[in-house]
Amino acid sequence: MSRIAFPFLTLPNELVNFSGWMIGPPGEPLSPASDVLENWDYEQDIQVNVHVHIDVKEASVLLGIDVADLKLAVVLSVGTGAGSLPRRVDRLATAVIDIDEPAVTLEETILGRTLSGQLHLSLRIILEAPIDSGGPLSPKQRGARLWQYHKNILLEDGGESRFPIELASFSESFEARPEQYAPWLVDWTPTTLDADFSGNVRLYVNSDIESACSRFVEGDALTLQAMVADVMTQLIEAALDVENEAELDRYEEGSIGYQARAWMEMSFPGQNLENIRQMRIYAPGKFKALILAIADFREGD
Repeated sequence: MSRIAFPFLTLPNELVNFSGWMIGPPGEPLSPASDVLENWDYEQDIQVNVHVHIDVKEASVLLGIDVADLKLAVVLSVGTGAGSLPRRVDRLATAVIDIDEPAVTLEETILGRTLSGQLHLSLRIILEAPIDSGGPLSPKQRGARLWQYHKNILLEDGGESRFPIELASFSESFEARPEQYAPWLVDWTPTTLDADFSGNVRLYVNSDIESACSRFVEGDALTLQAMVADVMTQLIEAALDVENEAELDRYEEGSIGYQARAWMEMSFPGQNLENIRQMRIYAPGKFKALILAIADFREGD
């Protein structure tokens, strides 16, 4: 629960009867959410169910608002991302509670392909109506947050151990730009090799191109191999631009530079930095083919 002191009256925990988070695969019996969702992968959607009951009469007294006018909105949101702060947050469902309907159940399905790292579940109760009513300390604005509860769930095999790939509409993200016609795009910054890999490198697959999208969703090994090889090549080429091997060795585990060095050693075993640089310049076909060979998804991640 938040410890923020709001400039208006809010609802205490004991007034909100929240049954807890229930999650599981769609169409199957749901279970109470734990801190880790085991055996998850990108093809597995997640169903979330919550039930909330509020003593509306008592809430009206605590908020200083007439019970006949009071309406509260229950909002279920989900965020995702590898870090403590979600990289995206989506509102899944909203329902209104009042004196006639003091309880609501919200249930929605989250598409697995939109998730990575962690599932950040959020439940909020906000003021729906009335506006500018009640006493001096009563909430006055629609959307004023009166209560909230959060739950972070680690997606096993969906976090740092898996390659960060997701679908996106390029026609929306890159409207009227040449990139919108590419089957995929690697989003990262080569000047930040010391940054966290899982939070700063992402491969977006163009959901507007049906053939590329379907092959990715179906897990076509050759398609995934080509996509990941592109990422590996970009990171390795950036690592080759550093001045010396000592500088490359300084990157900590989990960073972009560390991952680039690991992929470089896998692709070019026994070769020093200068030999790999020479191959990149004078035998670019072989250079890229060796990386492509290592990015083979048929043997797993």
